Amino acid sequence: MRLQDKTAFVTGGSKGLGRAIAERFVEEGARVVAADIDEPALDAFMSEIHVDSASLTPMVLDVSDFDAVQAAINAAIADLGALDILVNNAGYSPKKNWLEYEISDWQRVLDVNLSGEFYGARAVAEHMMERKSGRIINLSSSAWRHGGVATGGGLPYTSSKAGVIGLTRALCKALGPYNITVNAIAPGPTPTPMTSSWLSNAEAALKEQIPLKRLGTARDIANAALFLASDEAGFITGTCLDVNGGLTMS
Repeated sequence: MRLQDKTAFVTGGSKGLGRAIAERFVEEGARVVAADIDEPALDAFMSEIHVDSASLTPMVLDVSDFDAVQAAINAAIADLGALDILVNNAGYSPKKNWLEYEISDWQRVLDVNLSGEFYGARAVAEHMMERKSGRIINLSSSAWRHGGVATGGGLPYTSSKAGVIGLTRALCKALGPYNITVNAIAPGPTPTPMTSSWLSNAEAALKEQIPLKRLGTARDIANAALFLASDEAGFITGTCLDVNGGLTMS
């Protein structure tokens, strides 16, 4: 049990990567709060879960609201006694030609994907600093390395995920003296509810570009998060772990 007696808070935790991460952490002994804006999806997750439901607490949360994030983190600490791990996974990506994005679309993507990750880190930082221990894992995307699709269809998303890398590196320097590691994961193409509108059409072409000749799975990403959350990654911080089958290389 690599996370025995550890506690974790996972945003975007009802489906896709967040759900896989929450389940993987529970499998390894953690108590997990799965937070998500989608209450019906949280209810479905709890009814379908294949791990110990007693170790999983659902929580409705909009990560773009800092006051709500702080209240949720405080409630999790009160319930679990402490928070050892934060996974900033919640994401948003409307699919349009880049010239068709409204300014409100741009702002909403940044509010969720970049500000939401900062809000989570800010809300938990002082608690972890007092304990002189913690793991913060931010979800980026391989899009930050290759620029996204040629048409610019994911321009706000790609921009936000590049910002996550800068956020991760800055937090690494700010929190390192308190024995808190801060890392990012950049998934490659992976079937999730967020990618369902386009990935199936692009799958054959992507497999030709990926050295391992397959798409990622949510479990692949969850295993990477587990490693970064574990004691084995205690001297790894400020890095971006690419989990993309070799699609992009740093």
